[in-house]
Amino acid sequence: MTVLPSCANCGTALNGPYCSNCGQKASDLQRPIWWILGEFLDAVFSYDSRTFRTLWLLFAEPGEFTRRYIVGQRASMLPPFRLFVIATVLFFVTLQVTGLAIVAFKTETILLDELPPEAAEVIKENSAALTVEDGNKRTRVTMELFVPAEDLERIPITQQEKNGMAEAEKAIKIEVDGATDDEKGWLRWIEAKLTRVNQGYARVRADPILLNAPLNIWLPRLMLVLVPVFALLLAVMHWWPRVYLTEHLVFSVHVHTVIFIALALTALMVAIIGDSEFMWAIWLILSVYLWMAMYRVYGRSWWLTAIKFLGLMMIYSFVLVVGLGTIFVIALSEV
Repeated sequence: MTVLPSCANCGTALNGPYCSNCGQKASDLQRPIWWILGEFLDAVFSYDSRTFRTLWLLFAEPGEFTRRYIVGQRASMLPPFRLFVIATVLFFVTLQVTGLAIVAFKTETILLDELPPEAAEVIKENSAALTVEDGNKRTRVTMELFVPAEDLERIPITQQEKNGMAEAEKAIKIEVDGATDDEKGWLRWIEAKLTRVNQGYARVRADPILLNAPLNIWLPRLMLVLVPVFALLLAVMHWWPRVYLTEHLVFSVHVHTVIFIALALTALMVAIIGDSEFMWAIWLILSVYLWMAMYRVYGRSWWLTAIKFLGLMMIYSFVLVVGLGTIFVIALSEV
């Protein structure tokens, strides 16, 4: 890179690559396009030897990246939040490129004649979520993650489901009519939201890809909330010896970075092989990864780490399910 004799910004004579007066880097930008692209990647993503070193530590040695960062060995690694942003962008770009539906609905037919009598009776008594086609057949609508476009089912809303939606809306209207003036405001808000959710559900059943757009907005927001929540749970689990919340937050950012990269690779594999049956193995690997990372970062014994890991996963899984359910309903209302 050519260093200019004087600062192009303020005209001060230069004694090095940076201006002593205004701090601007003195470089000649009259360079080939690939050089400018390299500068852009380095400025935004720090695309250099640190990238490969960071990724190696992050995946090959669970928890080592966090441990080194906490003790101050940071010059050779990417900043945690920048890496998290890169992983998030990588995940959503992968979804756009592969054309996968983040969430899609599938139909499952249940033949009562093929089930044991006890199981058939249970299904008959608890058929609120099932569509009755005839005396011995039930159809259940389930949700799946990362469904290729060619496998998407466009399922129209049945009359039985329409009746259920209408009854729910009617129940809210009855509540509004019998409510006080102070209660009518938020009840009407619930009524309007329920109507939009029902309409969105019908649209998504007909075209599941429509749900991607609002989920692309709300999933990153949810993760920004879950990262500090996970850090707080770590702080509760490791209250002694004392560990600063900032260190838990760094570990939480690293864990969620690994999750996003794993999900991006999973989406890519689903798009290539056209099947998502292997996803259970991905969640198992991530669970083992987290257990090993906790052991290395916090330095507890294996059995104590296992107890803390199980408690952490029970609580965090509940928080995650509630969060995903909430943004799913919000996304349906925005389709």
